[in-house]
Amino acid sequence: MKRIVGLIVFGGLLLGVANAQVEKPAKTGAAAPFVFSIDKDKVYADEFERQYLKNINLKEDAVTSKDIRNYLDLYIKFKLKVQDAKDAGLDTATAYVQELQMYRDQLARNYLYDRSVTDALVKEAYDRMQSEVKVSHILILCSPDASDADQKKALDKIENIHRMLMRNPTALNFGDIARTESEDVGTKSAGGDLGWMTALQVVYEFENQAYTTPLGGISPVFKTEFGYHILMVNDKRVNRGDIKVNHILVRVMNKDESSDTEARKKIDEIMLNISSGKETFENMAKTYSEDYNSRYNGGAMDYINVTQFVGDVDRQYWADQAFSLKKDGDITTPFRTNYGWHLLQRVNLRPLRSFEDKEMRSILKMDVQKNQRSQISVDSLVVKIKKENGFKLNNVAVDAVIQYLDSNFMSGKFDETNMPEMHKVIKMDGKKKTVTEFNLRKMEVFKLGEESYSVADLFTNFTYNTKPVTGTKRDGVERILNSWIDKTCVEYQNEHLEEKSVEFRDIYQEYKEGILMFNRMQQLVWDRANNDTVGLKAYFAQHQSEYNWNNRFDVGVYFCNDAKMMKTVAKQVKKGISSDSLRRQHTKQNILDFSYRTGKFEMSDTFLFAPSPILKMMFADLSAEKPKYNKPGIYQVGQVGADFIVIKVNAYLPAGPKTLDETRGPVASKYQEQLEREWIESLRNRYAVTVNESAMQDIETKLVNKK
Repeated sequence: MKRIVGLIVFGGLLLGVANAQVEKPAKTGAAAPFVFSIDKDKVYADEFERQYLKNINLKEDAVTSKDIRNYLDLYIKFKLKVQDAKDAGLDTATAYVQELQMYRDQLARNYLYDRSVTDALVKEAYDRMQSEVKVSHILILCSPDASDADQKKALDKIENIHRMLMRNPTALNFGDIARTESEDVGTKSAGGDLGWMTALQVVYEFENQAYTTPLGGISPVFKTEFGYHILMVNDKRVNRGDIKVNHILVRVMNKDESSDTEARKKIDEIMLNISSGKETFENMAKTYSEDYNSRYNGGAMDYINVTQFVGDVDRQYWADQAFSLKKDGDITTPFRTNYGWHLLQRVNLRPLRSFEDKEMRSILKMDVQKNQRSQISVDSLVVKIKKENGFKLNNVAVDAVIQYLDSNFMSGKFDETNMPEMHKVIKMDGKKKTVTEFNLRKMEVFKLGEESYSVADLFTNFTYNTKPVTGTKRDGVERILNSWIDKTCVEYQNEHLEEKSVEFRDIYQEYKEGILMFNRMQQLVWDRANNDTVGLKAYFAQHQSEYNWNNRFDVGVYFCNDAKMMKTVAKQVKKGISSDSLRRQHTKQNILDFSYRTGKFEMSDTFLFAPSPILKMMFADLSAEKPKYNKPGIYQVGQVGADFIVIKVNAYLPAGPKTLDETRGPVASKYQEQLEREWIESLRNRYAVTVNESAMQDIETKLVNKK
């Protein structure tokens, strides 16, 4: 079952990572007064209020008129930058257009679901996660594109099995029949036993049967993408949550008794060392565990639960041993699996999180949308799209196409050249016969909104189908046609999202404008500040008095593991041995035994643990009128915290001005601020900005003191 379980868990159509309700947009502009304009472009009250409220915390911040006016100034500056970017042609740049399209595609996925259906599916999944079910199953393989004859053969076989089971519906009988009849090679030898499972771990059809079949009951025959199934529910229990454990494994390399005896003896000795207090679980794991994923972390593993090992009963047994521990710190007795002998130590038990937990709901929503059940939400959206946009299907055109299809279509080799150019429609009115001729390819198959989709479009979809058609011609046409209609509905919704969803339109506009502003800032401020050497030097010359060093020492500081190493390092530094050579020599046994820092440091450099004996030694009496300081030399400071310190003082450097190279980062940052101020000033001179005071006063009346 391992291959099938993998497909069950990860199979399905992934359309997106979130969803939102598709809504009809509120009227903007005419319904709301403008707050300010830049030339002829206006920003309306609804947009301004929305952006302002997004940038404050109403629970903590009282709103004042000053706050609103400050934000007005910021938002005008933002819109000026956006307008400048457009006038510079950045909105037509290839890189921008491509980036925007990628973002829109990603954002649109969040709006191509039916929110109410998705929310219901998320709640259903959470409710099911409250419990775990233990199931066995019987599978008769049948691929989704199997011929009618093969599907009937598989269905007949499993229905015969089902009838046998219903005559004697016991777990023993189910297991015996699974061993002989099931075609799931991963579980048949274990009587079809999949172990414990919960929601969102297997294909939706399988999960539905597992949770709707009563305890001890046998499901009806049902179909998944793998074939036909019958399952039996063997047990149910409350979800025990996730558990974090430390692990020690002693592998059994082969099945002979001597290997097993040797491994058992080793795990018993490890257990004795831990239980006697002679050694810790962590040290024993680091030294002896053969679980190489956790050994070097002292046996520490991530959170696990039993149901994540669906189909692997051996690993579920392993996880069950962890859950048998009563409290943190408890250790299992040695136990055996197919991997070898184990010890587990409980670290923490984490119950299933509340449905009110936002992160929990977010995770569930993503999982639902990866699972096949996401198609239910898409199907519901398609129904709404058809209703809202006046979908009409022309059955006359569909019937016309079906009558001309030949064996090529049935074999998945549709050839459009075999289809006629014209189609005759004959109508009888009493004895009077009317014959009308239509261009077949131009006939409308369906209409959605103002868009019409023709037989020629249907022919294109026929060419995409390269698999033999099962059933009748009409069955094949309807499958392809319905799939095309569903896809077209979603695409139609996507193309009209700005009209249909205020939320989508607003988020998309924010991103468009934000990227434009960023790109223009990159050109005129950030890149210029980094590349305009002459301008940067001129700015630094004008403001050089603002950039000064305090008193400093040029030193090397050596952090040693113990007093013995400190004495040795002091002698080696005196001999002129390089810092890197010292590091290589003194970290052979443990990389943490030795480290060093060299450079020019002020009193405020906290890596020296200010205030500390190091700083007191170097910056002695600096508050005096004529400060005294230690002369160049090598000093053994002694223990500071967990380290033993050696200092080599190279020079004392009195306070003085910084060079541009010594403070390029802070200077460039200030130069950027100046460039931005100059840019904004030029924009205010270029564009006419008008503020609607009446609208602003209305906003202030509405929002001031709102909390």
